[in-house]
Amino acid sequence: MNWKRILLSLILIILIFYIYNYVQISKFYINKLKLTTNKLTGSIRLTQISDFHSNEKIDLEKLFKSIREFKPDIIFLTGDIIDHKTRDMTLAFKMFEGITDISPNVYFVSGNHELLNSSSKKFYEGLKEYGIRILDNKSEIIELNGQKINLFGASFYAEKEDYDVLFKDIDNKKYNILLSHSPNRPIMYLNERVDLILSGHTHGGQVRLPIIGGIIAPGQGFFPKYDKGTFELGNTILYIDSGIGNSVYPIRAFNRVQYTNIVIEGK
Repeated sequence: MNWKRILLSLILIILIFYIYNYVQISKFYINKLKLTTNKLTGSIRLTQISDFHSNEKIDLEKLFKSIREFKPDIIFLTGDIIDHKTRDMTLAFKMFEGITDISPNVYFVSGNHELLNSSSKKFYEGLKEYGIRILDNKSEIIELNGQKINLFGASFYAEKEDYDVLFKDIDNKKYNILLSHSPNRPIMYLNERVDLILSGHTHGGQVRLPIIGGIIAPGQGFFPKYDKGTFELGNTILYIDSGIGNSVYPIRAFNRVQYTNIVIEGK
């Protein structure tokens, strides 16, 4: 048996895996989503960034350049911008600075990692300092291109009672968007009360298999139904972004880190 050949083959396999995985966790993909609605007469442009986890491998200047070229009306941060173990907020604040320079309309909802981080006070102070609106269990009306849109946000641990209060006086004549870091609770509690839900949390299963999809997602277990992409929940569109960072293990397969540019066209 030629041990030298076997050893070289193993080294080559490891090297290929390393390069492939490095691309998956560091070279972001821009997902593009187009939706239509009869509640708008014109179009609006949204950018969603989720699950950054203070990913130092991302080229933030390249990220800002690509978002600037899209010219979004609003930028949404749907949680886990930092990791639970993040202590240095430099990357998060650089993210805040870059995106608020692109659009004055930036909204955030908390993910589980922000709420579990022992240094999160500094993070939330940074959000406020950069003028980013925190939508945890709150709502706001924003006017874009002469059209009023309802924005809602649910904190990660929001319960059914929180959803009932949040949507008590919802105006269904307007286009309604909910930000929720995890898709799990809105699926249980919302009952088609909004037009669009923007979520993250699942990392797209992080490791995906062709045809089968995500391997595992928090709160859903193995082979999750709601792992990545667009799902129809009656009259509600649920969109799950697989995120631009990684947590626990920096491993991805068939599932490059990404953020999403969304165009909603009025009919």
